Amino acid sequence: MAGGTDDGVPAAVGTGRPAVDRRSLLRWAGTAAVAAPAAGLLAACGGSSSSDGPRKVRLGYVTSRTGTLSAYSVVDSYVVQTMQTLLADGVKVGGRTYPVEIVVRDSESDRHRAGIAATDLIFKDKVDIVLVGGTSDTAIPVADQCEINQVPCISTNAPWQSWWNGRGGNVDMPFNWTYHFFWGMEDVVATYAAMWRQLGITKVGLMYPADDDGAAFANPDFGIPTIRNYDFQLTSPANSGYQPGAESFESYLTAFKSAGVQAVVGIPQAADLATFRRKTRSMDFTPKALTMSKALDFQEDVLALGSTGDGLTTEVAWSPSHPYRSSLTNKSSLDLANDFDRARGRGWTQTLGYSYALFEVAVKALGGAASLEREAIAAAIKEVDAQTIVGPVAFGSQPNVPKNVARTTLVGGQWDQIDNRFALKVVNNSGNSKVAVDTPLRELPPPV
Repeated sequence: MAGGTDDGVPAAVGTGRPAVDRRSLLRWAGTAAVAAPAAGLLAACGGSSSSDGPRKVRLGYVTSRTGTLSAYSVVDSYVVQTMQTLLADGVKVGGRTYPVEIVVRDSESDRHRAGIAATDLIFKDKVDIVLVGGTSDTAIPVADQCEINQVPCISTNAPWQSWWNGRGGNVDMPFNWTYHFFWGMEDVVATYAAMWRQLGITKVGLMYPADDDGAAFANPDFGIPTIRNYDFQLTSPANSGYQPGAESFESYLTAFKSAGVQAVVGIPQAADLATFRRKTRSMDFTPKALTMSKALDFQEDVLALGSTGDGLTTEVAWSPSHPYRSSLTNKSSLDLANDFDRARGRGWTQTLGYSYALFEVAVKALGGAASLEREAIAAAIKEVDAQTIVGPVAFGSQPNVPKNVARTTLVGGQWDQIDNRFALKVVNNSGNSKVAVDTPLRELPPPV
């Protein structure tokens, strides 16, 4: 349950700070959202608000087509093209079949532009649902604009606490229009702890960026600091996190070496991990594990690290080994991974499953909606109980999560260098025994 402040304002879950007064926010931000500039953004797969022709179900999608998060758009473009084919015959809503149009807007890997992309989808493209993933920096501002403007939104690919707390969420006043499915920090902490125990690690160092994902990782109530409950010692040199794009991590490494840190954990962008990894080599620091989230999502980013990418550990939210099937085609997780490889000429990535599942959840919700009225769609999303490519998704069905959240599972993974390629192998399945372990966990090898 949420706490409170002395003035009676409810506190956001796990933050200890007052929550945003949502009614005031709606009054203040609704006008601002309508006035947000839309110039320079291009809509793909349609984008006009023309009323010509039959009524369509319009699905809006925000992706980082350009900028530092553009790797996500490779997956998103594949998923959008796939869904255009799968939904070519339309979807059924309230007993009637409607044609489907997917409208894509670019966040430019920027929080402000992500919010503008969402308002364009709402006011220019007049979409029925907004879908979004691609880290908290994209999902949070998009979800905020949808809540403000009373448009259904489904998001993923961000720790649920980051999405919830980063928006001033309060369990006594749940969101009405926005829903999220992904793993939580409790899952990542348990998964990391299980892997570190396999290696006999007891001392851990935390480095985190000054962004929404970093705030979730560093949160003392539910983030990485809770590993102390698992009998690990934690060293965290910074009080507010480093700025993304930092040129040196020498102060972190000096502190880690002094404390005898055996594993380093964080949630950096790929470029920051590359900088950090170079510094570990120059300062002759080789812990037993480098366990990183987000920066190790894409094979291409690991390839860019060269031999220093071998042995890096991370959480695995979805893989070809996951025993789940598409609710749209009945194809397996392995089928989806292979289809992506053939279509894009690159290896699977965890975000593929979740970007795909966004549309599965949306189709499930539409099928349960009484009409295309936004209130009817939002009510149907709330009641979703979907079996997707990433597993079951049912909002508010699990203990200790808000009504707007569906929590998914995690297993532990390690990048394994094979000749000039890297493969992400499942090395610990304590978080989901249905996923088979591919290979034993090993210590991080020294750089060559």
